[in-house]
Amino acid sequence: MMKTNDGYHYAYNGQAVVDEKSQVIIAAEITQAASAVNQLIPMIASTKENLKSIGIDDTARVLLVDADYCSKENLEEIAKAGINALIATGRLKHNERVPDAPRGRIPKNATDKERMARRLRTQSGRKDYARRKAIVEPVFGQMKLRQQAGHLRLRGVAGATGEWTLHAICHNLRKLANSRQNGVIALA
Repeated sequence: MMKTNDGYHYAYNGQAVVDEKSQVIIAAEITQAASAVNQLIPMIASTKENLKSIGIDDTARVLLVDADYCSKENLEEIAKAGINALIATGRLKHNERVPDAPRGRIPKNATDKERMARRLRTQSGRKDYARRKAIVEPVFGQMKLRQQAGHLRLRGVAGATGEWTLHAICHNLRKLANSRQNGVIALA
């Protein structure tokens, strides 16, 4: 059961990792958790595993992450793993402060969340994070509009996972078919 705008409903939380250039879904998962905060590290692992299985060892220049995934634990894990990520911090608490125009050194006593908020306010941080609107959001919109993926019809976690995976496959096939029509297809 998840709380929605119109009460409580049986619902699932779908996540997807999307490639910037092709808008192909690299990893897709379904959970029963209302919050996506505990899904960041598993989604990164799933992405690496999926890319490795097709022979791609590259890593993304920057990982753009929604505010739903922001937590102290996730920020620590990202830093420990050496992943270049921009995670929206959402609202800062009353005792947390970030200067409007970040200049100079970051204070040593700044929290991980304050450091991330500061990175997001830099010129390059704003430029990179703004790309998220053109990368992943259209994918969800296209799946909802073209495939009616906004409401999963199958019950149970296994059924919902299968349906979500099928929506991701259909989306990817549509993207590949469109790229072929445009004469831009590469085989390895």
